[in-house]
Amino acid sequence: MPRFLFRIARSETQQKREFQVELEDRMTVLDGLFEVQRKLDPSLAFRCSCRVGMCGTCAMSINLQPRLACQTRVTTLESDVVEVRPLPHLPVLKDLIVSLEPFFRQWKKIRPALHRAKNKDPKKLVVVPPDSLFGEQHENKWNCITCGCCYAACGIVGLSDKYVGPAAINKAMLRLLDPRDEMVKERLQVIDDSRAGVWRCHTQFNCVAACPKKINLTDSIMRLKRAMLKTGKFHDKLSDPERTQI
Repeated sequence: MPRFLFRIARSETQQKREFQVELEDRMTVLDGLFEVQRKLDPSLAFRCSCRVGMCGTCAMSINLQPRLACQTRVTTLESDVVEVRPLPHLPVLKDLIVSLEPFFRQWKKIRPALHRAKNKDPKKLVVVPPDSLFGEQHENKWNCITCGCCYAACGIVGLSDKYVGPAAINKAMLRLLDPRDEMVKERLQVIDDSRAGVWRCHTQFNCVAACPKKINLTDSIMRLKRAMLKTGKFHDKLSDPERTQI
């Protein structure tokens, strides 16, 4: 089997340790970390859960790119060296484990939950046509797993702790487009803020490259930037959902 040099950042020594690991071509970085933990260094700390790219728990920096360890096959890295670090911009708890508290603190600012419009009958099923703008955007951008990869890859997050980040903005766009939701004013205050909102994005596409679900987060940010230039945008949906277009 091919041998790979795993270079892993350790929190206790603030240094990297190196391990030679044999892996089959089909095996992932997460498989390699388990090999290290089971056979070479049982003190190595990292997170994982579903192991199928659904939970986002195993997000970490792999060869300088935020990725899911369970989705990253070692052969796709095209390198015999696998450098593994904790996600940047987030506090390190131990080794490859970070706290996502800063990410979720920003996530909560845009009120991610659905706030049902009070003028809607709660007993009546609301049908959103798949060919509507919300239906089209929801189809491609709903499946964020809040792994924090986009947050870790974003250069603006590294410069400002006010910026809410790509994942939060994408979620805000979907809620603002949703005709069933009425939390408009509060979300727009965050999204249109010069320090926290869409205007801080420099369109570097780092978030798009890092997203394991292939969500075009930069597109969501640019759509909201255009929408912010229109007076009364998104407030119109409260009276006429068909008019909400960006």
